[in-house]
Amino acid sequence: MNDNFERFQISQVALLIRNNKCLILEDAAKPGFWLLPGGRVDRNELGEAAFARELREEIGFEKFERFNVIGYDIWYTANKHAPICAILNFIRNDNDEIKLSAEHLQYKWISVEDLDDYSFVWPKAKEMIKKGFESLKNNYE
Repeated sequence: MNDNFERFQISQVALLIRNNKCLILEDAAKPGFWLLPGGRVDRNELGEAAFARELREEIGFEKFERFNVIGYDIWYTANKHAPICAILNFIRNDNDEIKLSAEHLQYKWISVEDLDDYSFVWPKAKEMIKKGFESLKNNYE
């Protein structure tokens, strides 16, 4: 086996848009930095199950529609452990109330024009969120 291959942490996150605004969460571990709901796949967990578990834990959703993958990004964290590969999924849930976990300080609904007012943990989050708004406009409206 080739030891030159990288090993990744996989994180699946959700882009939820309601009334032309997307949901963002303030990270309790890094106040002032924002995230999209979702998280990493646990050892021996399947992708779909991990994604559903993360949305249930972080925002209280039991049900949602998953439309497509908007994009992904790979980056190294400051401690230079295994890089993270984050996959952004466009989801829909028009009615359920957001119920935050203790991992987050607050949530906000922001428009694409508001993105530059926020700092995100994921380096390319703003770019991916913009792609999501564009995808919504072109494919689902």
